[in-house]
Amino acid sequence: MHSACPHCKQSFEPEPGFYFGAMFISYAINTALFIGSWVGLLLIYPDYTLSMLLGILTAVVILSLPLSFRLSRSIWLALFVRFDPEAGNTPHS
Repeated sequence: MHSACPHCKQSFEPEPGFYFGAMFISYAINTALFIGSWVGLLLIYPDYTLSMLLGILTAVVILSLPLSFRLSRSIWLALFVRFDPEAGNTPHS
């Protein structure tokens, strides 16, 4: 992730520990992915084993980690930093 926006120069690290709350957003995203994977496996293969479920959940976590990491940080930042679409249109000195 960039340290600042390339257009408006808004810092993506407003203060030390700012993204601590993003862990809770990431937890919610991963919980939704886990439940979705479990329901999908239950619908596709109702006679699944515990090891099959754990293998699928492990694969889901590893494959979705880059997306959920950036998405949770972006959501957390959007909650606290106001987006100004005009800021990117002004020339910088």
